[in-house]
Amino acid sequence: MENSSESTASSSILALKYGFINGLLSFLFSTLVNVMGWAEQFQESMGWISGIWSLVLSVTVSYLCLREYREQNEGFMSYGQGLGLATLLGAISGLVAGGFNYIYIQFIDNSVIQRQMDIARERMEDQGMSASQIQSAEEMTSMFMNPGMQFVIVVIMSIIFNFFLGLIVSAVVKREKPVFE
Repeated sequence: MENSSESTASSSILALKYGFINGLLSFLFSTLVNVMGWAEQFQESMGWISGIWSLVLSVTVSYLCLREYREQNEGFMSYGQGLGLATLLGAISGLVAGGFNYIYIQFIDNSVIQRQMDIARERMEDQGMSASQIQSAEEMTSMFMNPGMQFVIVVIMSIIFNFFLGLIVSAVVKREKPVFE
């Protein structure tokens, strides 16, 4: 029974450690994109670069976290333990990235949301949407484009993304204890 509580404590600490690292690096990258003005200059290519960066970062951090957990537990980790740890890592990462994003948008640079709305308007105009369609789309979008709602969306999406990522990474890293040992 003692082993179980030690295992739980180490998984929480590892999730905090790697979740903070992942969240901080994600926030720093998105801040760099906004500050450098890359989002406005290269709308399509920055979407791909951001996506690839997020995937590589998340896979790497999840792998390192799960591998360290396995090493701390005598070289064994079940699939369920890995999936739970990856999901917890996603929750913490989302809270950190979302929290920093909220502070940045709310107190440091509140023009980020307006720039995002301007980019969305340009895209809709390029697609040939009418003024009334654009206006109704902007009304709907503006409900989700405030710092509080973005925080909630970042946390939820991070949990979901890391859960699905954990399905794969846990399968790669798992090493079950032998049954008859």
